[in-house]
Amino acid sequence: MAKPLSVAAHDSIKELRALLARTRDEGYKKRVRAIIRIKEGEPHGEVARSIGASRTSVCLWITRYNMGGFSALASNKGGRPEGNPKWDAEIFEALAKKIDKGGYWSIPRMQEWINKHRQKDIPEQTVWYRMDQLNYSYKGARPHPAQGNKEKQDSFKKGGLRHSWSP
Repeated sequence: MAKPLSVAAHDSIKELRALLARTRDEGYKKRVRAIIRIKEGEPHGEVARSIGASRTSVCLWITRYNMGGFSALASNKGGRPEGNPKWDAEIFEALAKKIDKGGYWSIPRMQEWINKHRQKDIPEQTVWYRMDQLNYSYKGARPHPAQGNKEKQDSFKKGGLRHSWSP
């Protein structure tokens, strides 16, 4: 039988049960329930089996709880801490007017123009997405073989290149 892991006395079982009632995050509830059951003396292997988690996960939750209390068990929602920036549509409309005047416009060139004229550093994916919303299409470079065999290319275009298989 595995050695029971000790759980720090950050919070009482009563406080942890109150926390369960206040949260809606099911993953967080699962982790807090595991800590409660371990505090009540249930072995971590049995807790893992009953809640459908691995023993390693339960041990990790105990370690996190011991180091930082119940807040260390919170789910990581990812993303930017400050949230997604809201870019002014006028920036992209001005860029579209400039593009309509002609010339070749790559995404990096668009980023340079925005940075120079609007003092904004907008990610490449955002520029691409916003220009796509304005119905501007992206045309990627196509490979051109430098040493292509002209005879084989012409034969292929005509559908004349047939392979015969022999043993």
